[in-house]
Amino acid sequence: MGLFGRDESLRRLADAAIAAQDGYGGLLVVRADPGLGLSALLDAHAEAMRSTGLPVRRIAVLPPHGTTVLSEGVPPQWPESGVVVIDDLHRADDATLLALHDLAEELSGRSLLVVAGRHRGAAPERFTHFERTAAVHDLLPLDDASVHALLTELTGAEPSESLRRLAAGAAGNPWLLAQLTAENRAQTVTAWATGLAGSDAALLRFAAILADRACVEDLAAAVGSPPAEVLAGAERLAALGLAEVTDGVVRLRHAVVRDDVAATSAALRTTAAKALISRNAPPEAVVEQLVHAPVDAWLAAWLGRHAEKLAADPTPGLVDLLERAVAHLVPGDPDLLPLRAALAEAQLWSGRLDAAEHTARTTLMARPDAPVRRRSRAVLVLLRIGAMDPGGAAKALEPEREHGELPPRLAVLDALARLLVGDLTGVEHALDIAEPHAADDPVVALYLLNIKAIGRFVFRDLTGALELLDQADALLEIAASDRGQRLMTRLLRAVVQDLRQERAALETAAQARPLARELGTGLLVWLHTITALALFNNGHWDESLAEIEAATALPDLHGFDGPLHAIAIAILVHRGDLPAARAHAELAKGAEPRGVALFYEQITAIGHAVLADAEGDSQRALEIVRTLANGDVGVHNGHAVSTIGARIVRIAVGSGDRELAERVVAHMQELVTGDSLGERGALTYCQGLLDSDVDLLLDAAQQFAENGSPVTAARAAQDAAKVLAASGRSADARAAYRTAIERFTALAAAGEIHRADAELRAFGVRRGATGPRRRPKHGWESLTAAEHRVAELVAQGLTNREVAERLIVSVRTVDSHVSKILAKLGYASRVEIVLGFERRS
Repeated sequence: MGLFGRDESLRRLADAAIAAQDGYGGLLVVRADPGLGLSALLDAHAEAMRSTGLPVRRIAVLPPHGTTVLSEGVPPQWPESGVVVIDDLHRADDATLLALHDLAEELSGRSLLVVAGRHRGAAPERFTHFERTAAVHDLLPLDDASVHALLTELTGAEPSESLRRLAAGAAGNPWLLAQLTAENRAQTVTAWATGLAGSDAALLRFAAILADRACVEDLAAAVGSPPAEVLAGAERLAALGLAEVTDGVVRLRHAVVRDDVAATSAALRTTAAKALISRNAPPEAVVEQLVHAPVDAWLAAWLGRHAEKLAADPTPGLVDLLERAVAHLVPGDPDLLPLRAALAEAQLWSGRLDAAEHTARTTLMARPDAPVRRRSRAVLVLLRIGAMDPGGAAKALEPEREHGELPPRLAVLDALARLLVGDLTGVEHALDIAEPHAADDPVVALYLLNIKAIGRFVFRDLTGALELLDQADALLEIAASDRGQRLMTRLLRAVVQDLRQERAALETAAQARPLARELGTGLLVWLHTITALALFNNGHWDESLAEIEAATALPDLHGFDGPLHAIAIAILVHRGDLPAARAHAELAKGAEPRGVALFYEQITAIGHAVLADAEGDSQRALEIVRTLANGDVGVHNGHAVSTIGARIVRIAVGSGDRELAERVVAHMQELVTGDSLGERGALTYCQGLLDSDVDLLLDAAQQFAENGSPVTAARAAQDAAKVLAASGRSADARAAYRTAIERFTALAAAGEIHRADAELRAFGVRRGATGPRRRPKHGWESLTAAEHRVAELVAQGLTNREVAERLIVSVRTVDSHVSKILAKLGYASRVEIVLGFERRS
């Protein structure tokens, strides 16, 4: 392998040799950490000097005592002119260093250059005085370009992304980089590192396996040495370039060394775990060691004491450890059933749902004692709740009721299941059981906060709901560990934020996405629904449709078919694609909501009403909105009227049912508390529709435009234009009309533009030649704002995943955008997007 990234160092050495030939000889010391290629550099320099005809002599440092030809104190018979190279000077004896020091001054008037290389951190105090008489050059790690070149030669091709990530752990060390593709890399790197460490090899190994937890005190407990000795050893490792010591924490400098040494030191994991236990380390830190250790009686007993807490937030390694421990224990072992219960919980919270159900049922078949029985029962209940099957959750609780009143943790699960079916009396009874225990059990307290938050926003106390969710977040931070409730808290926050018309709902949903994907079940579909609705409300319709597509591709929609298709209906109606809207309506008809989806039935109903209204079937639309206004749809739908009230009142007013419109507005006035911009704006809008009050309609249009509901802002401006036109104020009507059309155009809402044209034409108001044009179907002008932003980021060289992270949307959404961009522009590849964007700029 060639020498990479050392051109400047070779030039420095060559310049010193040239100066020596002009009578300015001297001593040049090259310092480097191990693995930086010091010997290779000196070899390359020697070869380059020979090629110019200069005499070159090598002086060997002989093991084991570091003697050289200078050790006897006899002046060497060196040539008058040329280069002398000494490698591994850090191994040389004191006599050699003294002789070189004495010769350094003599060299200044000769045509001879002595180049000596040493490891930078090896006993630096030995060289302090000596190097005052020498020129010093420090060899640094390779830069990125040199690393890339080395990897390319190493593999014979462009380095893969995985190899580049691995190379980052070598921190520019050429020797380590050269080992990255070796089959026995871990053994080779470990032998190299421990060989350098010498008597500190054990310390090096424990520092590797403890990783970021490798503080001096923990290392001392593991090694069995006093902290002062460990600190001295760590400083020796730092001097060798192997470690860094900061504020009492020892970290190996190269991730490759840390990982490879740890991989070959598995036998020390149990020792490290016991050392951490002796230091009262948290169980999570101990598990990091035990996941690599063989199962024995001590490990099983320790797990038995801590598994319940650990299982609430499991790592894949913990699940594997619990499985190995359960397999290791024999029937009748007192630790077996508690470990099985913990395994079921860990499988549940890591998304291995079928395995969790099997483990829980098998545990119950063994007739365990009450604590284990209740934990296993809770797993079965949570599985049913996660599947949006509250009836199944209640059924799973029935056997436990035979033992008397439900314990607090099962009582809160009972309360949640009953809430999902609208059984408020049952909720109150379950809460009466659980609440007295909340102060002593943070998990119970966490469930209670989330259940009460649901109640608050159902009854439209949105500020109160957020306050409870803030308390739940604080509890998760300091006292409770429950992955399901952590996800539930984020989902509820996103719902409340969207109800308050806050754009932060999209960010909150994005934060919840990784955990929802991991846990799966109905919570993932709920997240898709929340996100699709928030995207729709904020005018990001392409992203909303992509979110709906991602959800409907899942094997089970857990009852959310209706609301998901209803959101698509609304978007497609706005865009004028009634055939596609009808197709979604047919899919929505066969849906049977359950669990959380029951709270979204009104979304499904309003979707059908919007489609009927767009098709001119005002009677059908009116029938649907009457059922909504009467509270006959969904769970506690009467309190959801404020959310969909604007659409209900608009359809009622348009169909001539003023009594229905008045009733809905009166109901909204009772519900709206003032803490939601969206609900305040909706009430203003509805009152304006009811009273034909243009000032209220324009005020509502402005509120919606400023607070993230662009389609409602456009419709309010359109309705204001109709009122103005009906009163003969044609100029003002045209101005409001233009505002509405501009907003519809920004949304690509062709259907709304068409309907607005027809409605205003009846009053003699037309857009005219100077009015806004519809977006073309092809070319750059056909792109929506969201598509244009994606194209811009693609043109900057970002991958679809990077674009998704930048815009806080799913990768599937970006994939959909890129496909549409290519189709609209007539391009075949991303490269054409880059070139086309550059031509436009």
